[in-house]
Amino acid sequence: MNKQVKGFEHVSKTVWSGTLLMCSSIVLAQSFPGGTPITPTDLTATPAQLPAPPPKYQLNDPISHEEFARFAWRQFIYLNSPAKKANSGPTTVSPVVRGTVDPNASFVTSGNPRFYHSGKSSTDNFSSNILLWESYAHRSELFPKDSKASGDFPTLLPKYEFENVTVTSNQARFNNLDESSQIGQNKIFFPKNGSTPSTNPYDDYEVLFEAKVNQTEYDYIKGLNVTVGQPLASFDLPNETIEIKAAWRVLSDELAQSGRYHTAEAVYYKGEESALEAHVATFGLIGLHIIRKMENYEAFVFSTFEHVDNLKKPNGADTGLYFYTTYNQLSYQSTVSSTPHAIVNTGTNLVQLPLPKAGSITAANGYDFISGNFTQPTATSAGPIRVVQPPTITNAVISVNQEVKNAMAQSGQFGNSVWQYYQLKGVQPLPANEDSSVAGKANPLTKDFFLANNVIESSQPGIQLFKGGAPGPLPQPPNTVNCDKPVPASGQPSVNCLPNPRAGATAANIQNVPNLVVPGVSHGEQNNIVMGGCMGCHGQSKYTNASGTKSSIFSFLISTENLESRGGFKAEPFDQNGVSLSATARRYMATQSK
Repeated sequence: MNKQVKGFEHVSKTVWSGTLLMCSSIVLAQSFPGGTPITPTDLTATPAQLPAPPPKYQLNDPISHEEFARFAWRQFIYLNSPAKKANSGPTTVSPVVRGTVDPNASFVTSGNPRFYHSGKSSTDNFSSNILLWESYAHRSELFPKDSKASGDFPTLLPKYEFENVTVTSNQARFNNLDESSQIGQNKIFFPKNGSTPSTNPYDDYEVLFEAKVNQTEYDYIKGLNVTVGQPLASFDLPNETIEIKAAWRVLSDELAQSGRYHTAEAVYYKGEESALEAHVATFGLIGLHIIRKMENYEAFVFSTFEHVDNLKKPNGADTGLYFYTTYNQLSYQSTVSSTPHAIVNTGTNLVQLPLPKAGSITAANGYDFISGNFTQPTATSAGPIRVVQPPTITNAVISVNQEVKNAMAQSGQFGNSVWQYYQLKGVQPLPANEDSSVAGKANPLTKDFFLANNVIESSQPGIQLFKGGAPGPLPQPPNTVNCDKPVPASGQPSVNCLPNPRAGATAANIQNVPNLVVPGVSHGEQNNIVMGGCMGCHGQSKYTNASGTKSSIFSFLISTENLESRGGFKAEPFDQNGVSLSATARRYMATQSK
């Protein structure tokens, strides 16, 4: 099924006295320390090390999916190790050296259920025990309201200035949960009582989100010479840029004391969007996206981790995790059949998964609705709908997760660690065109083609089983409200104001990526990849430079508004309405230049 590179010739490997030699017919095997089996030493190293970038992917000697999964785990180990404590100093300076791992602590250290709280005094709102990635810059620090990033990254005390709220110094924490929806398409909740949703979803435990960047990206943005209102001559995030997307939930007292979650205090928001109030509570980490740009991997490598209790409780009962869509109609592109489906490469075979039919968001059209009488969050909502996990996780990832669990057990140091309750969902190393039309062995790069986290991408087909370019908000039928305008008092618009779900889309969503070489894809097709999952979604984020060239930049944190016009972000409240959710969706998913 792999497309062959024109002119590619078979080469063989020859071993001489245990060493691989190179001549006209011999190729040097790839060295990939980050892909070797995970051992107890990897888990307990002090300090943990960020794994070196994978070598260039080669068709004749491909890196296996197991190796990429181990690479993803090594990143998780490093990023979830403690941040280095700062020397005692003024209260205006960060209590940790932001972006620097603690040389005297390890992944074992941060797995203590009391890790965060044991580093916090009663007189200081900041803990000195935080994870390395938690010390990264929040998106509102990268693009503060009406200004640009400034200051020395390692010493900055978190400061949050949004377009609609400013967080006081007493309220600030390293974690700032300013997103309350899955890119405007749905809102997700855990039931408070058993596995059945409350009549009003806001009586349950809502999932909240945040996005962060490392010093490499922060310093790049800070150093840009931007003329307000004018596009840059070029824009290309540097190699070793790392971005994080984290999902958190409020914990019941029982779960907070269970020792199964990494917990931390975080800022979140209540009230109307125009008059928000910041609040602080303790949350549990339930999902983590890690994306990292490296040489030979200019489209970033995407990996995502989930808490093992997201869908099932420790006793095996369903958690009842559910979501409400923020739209009530779905339509596919005209090329999609009346029985839409997705093709998944599990690593063993190709599996065809049915998708909901076009039309109303109803059980009859294929959505797993929970029966009962419920209050809809907005007039255009549909739900509650169970979060389901399609069989997209690969055998390779399952195998490596077990390998890590075995290493934890062998070390003898993870019996009480929260990290034993997290698992890799999948990893996308390079973009690839799905090719499901040919029987036989699938392209190995299409494993995890539909990569999605069950608490960060929960809805089918909008952001879970998804591929291809998004056309933006749906066209408005005659005599309906334009979704870009305020909704009149007479009621909500009767149309889907959110991006058209793209399960069968064929438009390229990854375009013009500098230096990107995709194995098996001919040179002329390199800039037109139809990708699914996390990478396909982020590939829609594009920037148009001064010469008019539009390129995928894979970061929804970078937009024309905040880069060129000094605009900031808006914090999202719990009770976000349908109009602001539609605006959120357009901000993330619209295909105009970013």
